Amino acid sequence: MTTKFAAANAERTWAYPNEQRGIDMLSSLLDASHPPKTYQEIMYRIGRFLAEKLYQEHKISSRSKVCIVSTVEDADFLSKGVYDILSEKGQEIYFVCLWNQRERMYDGGVTVAPIIRKFAQPGYESAEEMIVVKSIISGSCVVKTNITALFDKIHPKKIHVVSPVMHEDSARKLLKEFPSNYAELFDFEFLAQDSERDNITGEVSPGIGGNVYERLGFASQSDKNQYWPRLVKSMLHAM
Repeated sequence: MTTKFAAANAERTWAYPNEQRGIDMLSSLLDASHPPKTYQEIMYRIGRFLAEKLYQEHKISSRSKVCIVSTVEDADFLSKGVYDILSEKGQEIYFVCLWNQRERMYDGGVTVAPIIRKFAQPGYESAEEMIVVKSIISGSCVVKTNITALFDKIHPKKIHVVSPVMHEDSARKLLKEFPSNYAELFDFEFLAQDSERDNITGEVSPGIGGNVYERLGFASQSDKNQYWPRLVKSMLHAM
């Protein structure tokens, strides 16, 4: 189903047009009046919804060891929703959190996202499936960086890329970053695909209602990179 957002002059294609709950949750992210706490709660619920879909669509094996790979900004919200559903299902889970410093290079406007800090739950190397969580995927930069950073330690049989919104070209661009025989490892779980993206900022429209750092309550990229997620702290205390 394609919906026209007149104000943004953007088209949105829903992955589950008959799932009103998913449509309502994602659409509510566009409400700029929501305070960060409300936005965080919606992201958490979307994470649970997308994780449920992984099971309903038979994309994930209940017998597999799974490594959830999260950006720091998503860890306590979207990724926590995914984590909680897998935990409730009795899945054997390992968690990896990555702090990316996203930068646009002057030469050709290429974007890079080097990892400046990493938390990896002991045992993640044994995982057979990887779930890579990202609040929005406008290109391939962060997701590609985070997957390849783990390839020297983990060799997954499946890679599930999970996000509320993806730009319509992002899956194709991501797969181009890997050898052709890797394509069969990937699947994509999302609520919507958007067709519009700002050429300067790279922001997808209507996307998730603006800059995710700000909507989640972070002052800036620097601010979010100083944040230690509650989920990570709980794992550190358990070690």
